[in-house]
Amino acid sequence: MGGGAGGWVLGQIERGFNYSNFLGVENIADLSKTTIPDFRQQAYGLRIVTDIPLPELPILQTSSAKSAVHAILARRFESIRLNPRWYLRSRLPGGRIWLRSGKTADGYVLSIVNLADFVIDRAGSRIICCNATGDVSLETIRHLLIDQVLPLIVNLRGREALHATAVATRSGVCAFTGVAGAGKSTLAASFVLAGYPLVCDDCLALSGSTAIMTLPGYPGLRLWEDSTRALGASSRHLKPVAHYTDKSRWRNSQPADFCSTTRRLARIYLLERARSNKRKGRVLIKDLAPGDALIGLVKAAYRFDITDRMMLKRQFRFLSRVVQRVPVRRLIIPNEFSALSEVREAVLHDLSDRHRSQFRIKARR
Repeated sequence: MGGGAGGWVLGQIERGFNYSNFLGVENIADLSKTTIPDFRQQAYGLRIVTDIPLPELPILQTSSAKSAVHAILARRFESIRLNPRWYLRSRLPGGRIWLRSGKTADGYVLSIVNLADFVIDRAGSRIICCNATGDVSLETIRHLLIDQVLPLIVNLRGREALHATAVATRSGVCAFTGVAGAGKSTLAASFVLAGYPLVCDDCLALSGSTAIMTLPGYPGLRLWEDSTRALGASSRHLKPVAHYTDKSRWRNSQPADFCSTTRRLARIYLLERARSNKRKGRVLIKDLAPGDALIGLVKAAYRFDITDRMMLKRQFRFLSRVVQRVPVRRLIIPNEFSALSEVREAVLHDLSDRHRSQFRIKARR
């Protein structure tokens, strides 16, 4: 079977989720008379309908699933031969390939190496998970869909998203972006524990032309064990993320800890840790030149198809508007957990002081 395999599968989904003789595989139950479960969730401004529940995501608050993303996960171990034209290989910091992105005649394939493949139609409205390896847990599949695939679907469907974690404050939403390990999720968790609702973790979906608005993600943060210890997070609030990582998904128990509505974006901080482990005693917040700010956002943007020139132009124009309307600043923080409260104080002070071009606060010892 060649590049049209994804289209064949998605066609079956479109015609009522009929899995009878699924791709010609034998010895599976005839599901043509079986009703496929219909679970409805929402995140990143997307309506998401799945055949298994995604407990990490908020329940869709409207009865309509019009224009939803339909994802089929229950048949994840089915073997589907795919032959896409690969156009991107994304690597981990050590150089190992993590994700391959490819095109077929009917859509796309996102292949998370040695874990699973996700076949996607051109419109980003149908996803099917297949070719999962035998040791992949359901938690892992849900994580891959929620935290890897859906952020890219936001871009495919015409909106933009940043690899950023964000919280809501009285002055508006502030977002933290930066390289992996910079401390975005840990800093956001400290805000949540101080009473500031979480907007998203790792995927900040945006909309708007005049005012830039944030679309809520889901009420959970992915944290390393040292972060959960430093924050004093209760073990009863921790769930596994995936079988291949020691990170836990942390969710505080109070509904008020999650911002479930669209809010104005007030600041974007490019987060950096101080190079030295020794405490310098300072948290630095600095303005960025518009060009440097734009480069920072381009680096942080989720980008589905790098071969689609119109998609790239649309994204660049939108990010240019973001830089014009939202202050983007560099935030340099001490490289230790004990500084979290001082960092939070500095950010809140900066948010409340719109006229200062540069802010510097001495951390308390």
